[in-house]
Amino acid sequence: MQYDEDRELTRYVWDYHEHLMTDFERRVGKAIFSRGKAAAGSRAVSQLLNRLWGLTDDAEVNAALTVGEEVFRRRVCQRVLAEFGSEVFINRCPQCNRVVRTPKALQCFWCGCDWHGNYA
Repeated sequence: MQYDEDRELTRYVWDYHEHLMTDFERRVGKAIFSRGKAAAGSRAVSQLLNRLWGLTDDAEVNAALTVGEEVFRRRVCQRVLAEFGSEVFINRCPQCNRVVRTPKALQCFWCGCDWHGNYA
């Protein structure tokens, strides 16, 4: 897999900084997750999640997603970074400067750099 800074940064912000998103953005995120389950063949799970989260035929969510799921997710990421940049820790590899998998990761998925021994 090739490294895509926007894709990785968006994934990281959505995975670890959801608390900085609005209630509506989180609701749309749940809809994206639910639709992904349906697309993967888990229609029953998707329907259950939609009922639990109150997303069945949500016109606001559908309108927000007319631009596409990835465009929506990237716009939210950009907004979070613009408004809360000082509160968002992006863990990057000290060697290649790419976004690593988690805020606590000490090894780079991309270049293999391992900095476990550098911290006590």
